[in-house]
Order: sequence, then structure tokens, then C-alpha cells
Amino acid sequence: MPGPVNEVRVGPGAFSVYRGSTGKALLLTHARRDVIGSPGHPHIIAPESERTLLENAGAYWVDFETASRADTRGQSTKVLATSLAVARWVRDGEAFTLAGYPVEVMASPGFTRGACTYLVRVDDRKIAFTGDLIYGDGQLLDLYSFQDAIPEAKVGGYHGYAARLASLVDSLARLKAAGPDLIIPARGPVIRDPAASIDRLTARVQALYRNYLSTNALHWYFKEDRMRISGERVLGKGADISLMPYALHVDTPEWIFQTSTSRLLISDEGYGFLLDCGYQRVIDAVQKLIDQGLVKKVEGIFTTHYHGDHTDHIQRAREQFACPVYATTEYEDVLEHPEAYHLPAGTRYPIHDVTGLKDGTVMSWRGMELTFHHYPGQTWYHGALLVKKPGAPTVFFIGDAFAPSGIDDYCLLNRNLLHEDSGYLYCMRKLRAFKGDYWIVNQHIPHLFRFSREELDFLERSYRERIAIQRELFPWDDPNYGVDEQWAVFYPRVLRLKPGETREVELRLINHSPVTRTFALTPHASGALELLSKASSLRLGPRATGHVTVRVKAPPVPGHYVLTADIASAGMAFERWSDALVVVR
Repeated sequence: MPGPVNEVRVGPGAFSVYRGSTGKALLLTHARRDVIGSPGHPHIIAPESERTLLENAGAYWVDFETASRADTRGQSTKVLATSLAVARWVRDGEAFTLAGYPVEVMASPGFTRGACTYLVRVDDRKIAFTGDLIYGDGQLLDLYSFQDAIPEAKVGGYHGYAARLASLVDSLARLKAAGPDLIIPARGPVIRDPAASIDRLTARVQALYRNYLSTNALHWYFKEDRMRISGERVLGKGADISLMPYALHVDTPEWIFQTSTSRLLISDEGYGFLLDCGYQRVIDAVQKLIDQGLVKKVEGIFTTHYHGDHTDHIQRAREQFACPVYATTEYEDVLEHPEAYHLPAGTRYPIHDVTGLKDGTVMSWRGMELTFHHYPGQTWYHGALLVKKPGAPTVFFIGDAFAPSGIDDYCLLNRNLLHEDSGYLYCMRKLRAFKGDYWIVNQHIPHLFRFSREELDFLERSYRERIAIQRELFPWDDPNYGVDEQWAVFYPRVLRLKPGETREVELRLINHSPVTRTFALTPHASGALELLSKASSLRLGPRATGHVTVRVKAPPVPGHYVLTADIASAGMAFERWSDALVVVR
């Protein structure tokens, strides 16, 4: 029975898969909340490798309260609102008979770390219940769910671009070898030619990962050996891996003082303008310049983006140096209210009274011309500063958007959008628009660098090829749904209430589609959290954004409660998709 999640009944009352309350058992393939829903079956069978998420959902949300601001794990938050009672845990290789039907358990990590596949013999056919391992004819629901660490390459979760594609490729190979006659996934159509669909998906994800490596900024940071280890996991031992050679890079001029992930512009008169401040040692280094008489005063701070290694100590710096803090309006609120968002590697510390500037704002400062840009590269919440100093080459401070080896898009949870006017295509267009001689500064790199016209052509051509691959990889009418986890998100993500208090929260959406869509929105509240809003709808034009308001009332009992929402539109249906944590104290 197809639906947002397929409900499968095997035999006359024998057992169910994915959804259903009838039969002797309900088989679950993984722990994702958006697949499980609210099962009412008394005998649930699930993979032991997902046990923690199923049995200890409450502990996850208690941890989420403090970890949400500076989360570097890169994992989906689609965890159950409340724990689930499981009657039987199963492991890879286990075989048993259920209501007369032989069942084999096969570990199939990929979409989640501990997912499994059930191979069931029904009459003369072997049917594979694969969860979200594969969608339709060689597709995936999304790419961001595959973000993870690569321990053998010493790459953490934040830098592990779609790292579980390696697990996916291995799982697909095992599934093909098992020889199923039919695949019935958790979501999407029945797959009637398993071998062909498996081959198609494997080819697509390998092409995608090979493309990613070719323009990968981590080549600069982590060097070739670690990138080859990362690549061979997905592409196979000895695979041909092409890495972009380093662009031209030179020493930093004296009027730009570099310390950690910050830079200080120093005017001819000795005044300073600081870019980012993630650490106390940055404040100490700048203060030392002031104490030595090399800098008279810091007159402003520009924040390139929200990551903690660039922002954790900006509030302290503005207090010590008594100067304003600037950012572009697109991420002003993220800096002032980081607790309202769940973004990877964010700051824990709010910055008060940020001066938001529109994209293209020009400021004259001590003989220099400063132009503030919205620069949605490494993350959509990102800016850049173009500095023109008389008698010196133009310098473009781009935070973490590019490196001499390519693109800093290694964390899919950062929101690297694929539209022409939002994301790396937009950032490349801005680079092409600059006239004359200019240099780029990434504040993690102790050099100025620049791309030749040929290098920029290569980056753009490769990126467009990757977008084309993703158009085929995802079943949606726009590939941004496959890379933007937060196309539908609650604001704020963490809501703190007193017992009995009533509050509103926004459910924000962006319609990435090229057509007008109407979204049906149905909120759900866990436990004793009282929901005061009913289902609603939101009509959005192409690329438009909007929101609906959801009102909740805190129960009298303190604790952690979860607010979720179903999101549905033509050809799209997701249950308990978005989430917000409500903490009652």
C-alpha cells in the first residue's frame, strides 16, 4: 500500500513491514522518525545496530539541547520523539522464520549507520525490504543523510562529505549478490529490475564523489594521501582520482595582519579593522599590537559567517575594543540568536547588536574602500569583504568559501545551495565580475591566492556537472531538496518554556521548485506538550519563502518535548519531517 511510507503486508495476516498494526510482527529497517511514525504494533523487530536511537530517544533530545549550537557530528536530527519498545533485535546474517516465511537479515548501512535489509522468500520469489537504501530506478532521497566521519583518513563528521556513500556502495554490492527478484523500499516505487537499478545508483554516486574530489578544498588542508583514502572507499582500490592542482598563492602583505582564522586590516595611520574572532588568542594578539603602539585602535569587526572558529570571541572582542560588529543581513539573525538554529559547527555565543548591511554596501574607511558582499559559498549564511587600498592589489576576504585547491563544500549540512543566484555558482559569478588584479583570502590559509580564468572555468564546469548528476540522483523536481536539509525547518529549533507557558514557533519553508507549490503542513507534539494549532497550508511561488505559525502550551511537568511536522505537496510527502525541541523548566 503506497504512501509517504510504504505499508507492506506479507501473507494473510502474517507480518507487516515499515508500517502496519496487523500480523504477528512489524519489521523496521532503521531508526529514522520520518519512516517509523507512531507504530502501534505490539511486536516490533528492528536492527540492533540502531538500538540506541530507538531505545534512548529521550537521551538524544536531552543532549540536543546543549549540542545543537556547535554540532560537528553532521547527522540528521530525524530521531524519534519518544523511545520505542522493540520486542526483538536482529543482527547481520541472522536467519529466522516468521509466520512460516523464511527471513534473512543483511546489514545495509548507508542512509543510516545501522540500517538493515530483510530478504524474505515469498512463494518462488526473493523480496528485499531495503528501507531507504535505494529509491526507484537508481536514486536516493537525499545526499545530506550520508554525511559522516572517515576515521581511516582522519576526517571528522563535519568534513566527511557524503562519507557513507562508501557504505552505500558496499551495501548495494551485497544486495545485488543476494539476487533479489523484487525490491520494496520504505519510500518510493517497487523496484522490479533490482540489478539494473543497483548498477545505476552505484554509477551515479561514484560519478558524484569523483566529481566532488576533483574540486575539493580539503586537498589543500588534508593533502593528497588522505583524499585518496577517502576516494578509494567509494570508488574502489586503485581508482583514478583527479585532484585540482593548487592555484597561485603568495605571501600576505604587511598591511594585513594574520592570526589564527582572523585578519586585521591596518591603515596607513595605524588604525585596525578586524575580520572574525574565534579565539581569545586573537584578541591577545591584537591587543599586543595596540600595547606596542603598532595599532592605535580597532574601529570595526566584520563577521564572515557563523562558524564558531570565526565567531566564538567576537562579542568579547567588541567589548574589549569598543567597536561595532558588521555582517550582511542574510545571517545577522544567526549571529545574534545562534540558539534558534541548528547549523553545523556554529557558535555557542550570541553577538549583540550586529549591524546588518545589504549586499553591495560600500564603506569608506581610513583611505580604503570596503564593499560588503553576501557570499553564500561554504554556507548560505556567509559574507565576504572586498578591500581596495590605494597602491595595492584588491583583496577579497571570503571566509571559508574557496581554497587554492577548490571549493569548501565538504559539509552538506551547511546549506550549499545549487541555484544560479544562491550558492557556489553565484559566488563564482562574483569572482568573474571583478576587474583588474585581485587576490583572495581564506582565513585558514596563510597566503593570498587567485584562480586563473582557466581554473575558474574548470571549477564552474565541474560544479555544473555535479548538479546535473544530482538532478538524476534525486526524485524531486529540483536537486536542492536533496542537498538542503533545512528547506523546511522550525524557528527557533530550541524553545525554552515555563510550565503552562504558551509560545509560538514558526515553520519556515523554501520552495526550491521551478513551479508554484501548495504545502500541507500538519504539526505533532510529543508527550504532554499541548498543540494549540491545527493543520494548515502554505502556497509559495517558485523559489519563494514563507512560514506558518504553530502555537504550543507547555505541560505542567518539566522535561524535554519534541514538536514535529508533516510536509506534503504534489509528488512530495514527508511525515514528522521537521523538528523543534521544547524544553520545559
